[in-house]
Amino acid sequence: MSCGILLISVKPGSELEVYENLLKLKMISEVLPVLGTVDFVVQIVADGPDDIAKIIINNIRTIKGVISTRTFIVDEFMVELETLYT
Repeated sequence: MSCGILLISVKPGSELEVYENLLKLKMISEVLPVLGTVDFVVQIVADGPDDIAKIIINNIRTIKGVISTRTFIVDEFMVELETLYT
């Protein structure tokens, strides 16, 4: 399994509509509305990084009001490495 963190900026005034649409997506494990240079921080869990990319392209960027996204894929190697030292 892979985990991706997505920062989403939306068109002013479309926050509620985008939020409701994000909550409908079953592959999203968490949606956090935030204040600042982005509007939402989203956690996506999928089989692999390619699946995360497909979700973003096909399901998130197509939501009316989404104007930009920034994606961060969790480094699974570091997560595994951490368990070796605990």
